[in-house]
Amino acid sequence: MPRFYFHLVSVDRQITDDKGKELNTLNDAYDHARKLIDKILCHLGSEDGKAWKVIALSEKYNVQIIVPFPESYSFSPRVEQSNSPDRSHSRRAS
Repeated sequence: MPRFYFHLVSVDRQITDDKGKELNTLNDAYDHARKLIDKILCHLGSEDGKAWKVIALSEKYNVQIIVPFPESYSFSPRVEQSNSPDRSHSRRAS
């Protein structure tokens, strides 16, 4: 099974993945990169995430997959709810 490495890269920083993850296909690698982005944005917030991207590399496929952090993430209802717990509290009071 091929091993993919998922490096986080911004304009001025890079976080290198030295362990990688074994996945079956390029599509699996892309899906894993998207999941990483979702997890990271939960901790960073959409504003800090704009400058980052995930670069997935595999020696077996001799390929580089670049997955940018989505701009539209900040418009997701899921993010709005998690960032504003007072909103859900005020709905209960109504």
